[in-house]
Amino acid sequence: MNLTLKESLVTRGRALSPWTGFYFLQSLLINFALGYPFSLLYAVAFTCVLLLLWRSAPRVQKGLLGICSLVAAMYFPFSQAYGAPNFNTLLAMHSTNMEESTEILTIFPWYSYVVGLFIFALGVIAVRRKPEAKKGWNRLDSLYLAVSLAAFFVAPVQNLAWGGVFRLKDSGYPVFRFVKDVVVNNQEVIDEQARMSALSQMKDTWNVTAVKPKYHIYMVVIGESARRDALGAFGGHWNNTPFASAVNGTLFTDYIAASGSTQKSLGLTLNRVVDNKPQYQDNFVTLANRAGFQSWWFSNQGQIGEYDTAIASIAKRADEVQFLKSGDFEADKNTQDEALLKMTAQVFSTHRTQPQLIVLHLMGSHPQACDRTKGKYAEFVQSKETSCYLYTMTQTDQLLSQLYSQLQNTGDSFSMVYFSDHGLAFKERGKAVQYLAHDDAFQQNFQVPFMVLSSDDKSHRIIKARRSANDFLSFFSQWTGIQAKEIASHYRFISSQKAPPVYVTNFKLQKVDYNHLGSDIFATQSR
Repeated sequence: MNLTLKESLVTRGRALSPWTGFYFLQSLLINFALGYPFSLLYAVAFTCVLLLLWRSAPRVQKGLLGICSLVAAMYFPFSQAYGAPNFNTLLAMHSTNMEESTEILTIFPWYSYVVGLFIFALGVIAVRRKPEAKKGWNRLDSLYLAVSLAAFFVAPVQNLAWGGVFRLKDSGYPVFRFVKDVVVNNQEVIDEQARMSALSQMKDTWNVTAVKPKYHIYMVVIGESARRDALGAFGGHWNNTPFASAVNGTLFTDYIAASGSTQKSLGLTLNRVVDNKPQYQDNFVTLANRAGFQSWWFSNQGQIGEYDTAIASIAKRADEVQFLKSGDFEADKNTQDEALLKMTAQVFSTHRTQPQLIVLHLMGSHPQACDRTKGKYAEFVQSKETSCYLYTMTQTDQLLSQLYSQLQNTGDSFSMVYFSDHGLAFKERGKAVQYLAHDDAFQQNFQVPFMVLSSDDKSHRIIKARRSANDFLSFFSQWTGIQAKEIASHYRFISSQKAPPVYVTNFKLQKVDYNHLGSDIFATQSR
């Protein structure tokens, strides 16, 4: 009887504790929540780390698991929309004010927060586990240690085998990767902002060789988050842009944005770029100023600081700058783009002899779209948020129509260009909570509208030739008649001439062949 009891106790000691399964589940959830691809290897390895720490240093284990669970719970909604931390997500955090932050939190589906709370609850349970009497080292501990160490070296060894460099910081543990990605990318953002601030306050280096403007007024309207396939005039399924569909002018149906987020995309579009780095002192506004234009910048997007974002650094170079939003929490997040019409009307109320450059930066179709439309939509498609998104295109179309009328009423010759900074990707596709968010994996994230409307246009023209936002300064030079030594034009932008292959910049700051990206089709059915 005693022998049987002893054998039973030994068997129980060797059997896996229910806590082993608990730690494995928590490891899986943390991996999933931090935005990295699922890996059974690292889930098992991190479980081994937790088990080993529990036997040797339980307080350290509780602290580690508690912090990891808290971070994973908080980051889970973001990871489902934006993936693991990268340069772009960290840049967005630095460039986002409190108002925008609270708005972003409302875009995620409710069950993302439920999952986050579940992860946090598991973390609380783990932290509340009562310590046990310390046991001697055994073979199982040795196995835990071996698996933990082996997994740590897998990624560095693979990098070395594939011709890269062996670096311990490249370990594939999701928790380790998360910390490294946050620290490294955050430092890159800080360095870029410091460079931005320094260059933005430097005098431009443009060498203007000729100024031959065809028109008296040039207007640049920068849209926000508008996918080309959401606009009827540019091939979308819906008849939601009657003005753009009928107006005399030139529409480009294959224009590709430079990147998938506002700051990075416009930073690469509106500035001169050298070695993939924007030269913030040399942008299209300083070029116009150098050529003798009077410049205006009107924005419905928030302003944080004077030179802390790519957009602010450009805007502040204009002769006159006005932001509808102050950028703080008290600012009205639902300020409508049409409020910009009062500013343009004021400019047009006085005739000016200088050629004019007027820039409007819209909130356009920025998530949440229903905040832009006050919940209004014309047709229900997939979800309320998607429906509102389609209606924001109509609102922007109406604004462009009113701007066009204002320009006509001036009696001066004019030309207006409209384009969006980037597109969006569908999240929670096919569900009632379907919404759109920033991404860099699909062609539609970069497919945006681009059109030029001039006072002497006699027909509605469609150009199907591919064009890249990386060539915007070349377009601007040709459009305004401002020539500079620093701008090389390899083809006529407003033509059907074939342009070079298009490369876009992803969220990891890598140049990617646009043709190699996947597709994110806009489903047209109502449900």
